[in-house]
Amino acid sequence: MKILNVPIESLEERYSAQWNTWFPSVFSNLGVDFETICGDTLTEKISTGSFLDVYSTNYFKFSQLGKIIKLAYEKKLTKDTIVFFHDLWFPGLEALQYVRQGAGLKFKLGGILHAGTYDPYDFLSKRGMGSWGEHLENSWFEFVDFVCVATEFHKELLIKNRRINPKKIFITGLPLYKSQLPDFSYVEKENIVVFPHRLDSEKNPQLFDKLGNDLKRKYPQWSFLKTKQETTTKEEYYKLLAKSKVAVSYADQETWGIAQQEAFFYDCIPIGPRRLSYVELYPDCLLFGDYGESVALVEQVMDDWDSWSRSKSVTTGREFLILRGEQAILNIVRVLREVI
Repeated sequence: MKILNVPIESLEERYSAQWNTWFPSVFSNLGVDFETICGDTLTEKISTGSFLDVYSTNYFKFSQLGKIIKLAYEKKLTKDTIVFFHDLWFPGLEALQYVRQGAGLKFKLGGILHAGTYDPYDFLSKRGMGSWGEHLENSWFEFVDFVCVATEFHKELLIKNRRINPKKIFITGLPLYKSQLPDFSYVEKENIVVFPHRLDSEKNPQLFDKLGNDLKRKYPQWSFLKTKQETTTKEEYYKLLAKSKVAVSYADQETWGIAQQEAFFYDCIPIGPRRLSYVELYPDCLLFGDYGESVALVEQVMDDWDSWSRSKSVTTGREFLILRGEQAILNIVRVLREVI
């Protein structure tokens, strides 16, 4: 088996830079034969877009695509080759199928799917791309050999909204190594409730603002902070999580939820809605129904944070997520070995 490792562009504010270290490291430790296909970057900032910059990500992906096609032309993509994308929402996938089918090649295609126009809260959907994105995604799912998703929730969302053979979908989790995050164990906890997400509409930052306004009179010694407004580097972001006691999410879109997990890894208790991927990843005692329940739950945790942080449900929940993050690349390698 030979893996063409096709990464997302390395951005400090996203997890992609970490992945671009973790995947090669695990592949090497497992003795997996791989080659990383790097792309060309226009910018390292997300100036236009949400998850990635719309200009730079397409420039980056199409430079990768050209390199992959060149390898195919040079007869270096054999039946034992897997082209593995860190982000399977990859314009140009159809070109690789054109080459594969037109030249009678047998290499495999697949990767990790994060989101798409099948999710009404996704950036692509909100920009109206579903009118053509649905047909594009259905086309991709017709010919790709495998799709890795983080959770059962994401798998069901995909099956419900697009034409895809469920046997192609594998639930693997996503890589997140607590042991590889910066050590801030020396940082003392402060009375901080934090909002760890991007300030995009699907994350509902306005509800966090309302939470702070509703509780500031009762809890004048507590601060309600948004990481995107308080930090400019990943290091500062992690340090703020380490200082905080509670992380609150009001997300409408979450198929895995790295921000809340990172908060949890820094002993910041994550509170979120009883929906989406949160239902299968967090203990029920940390989930709420409506906004009123969220306020009541946050108050309970603020009133007795020490007891909550030592509770069995919280400690067991944290250990579960640490294990899920550590096993993700191993799960993906098992999938790759299966499809070959």
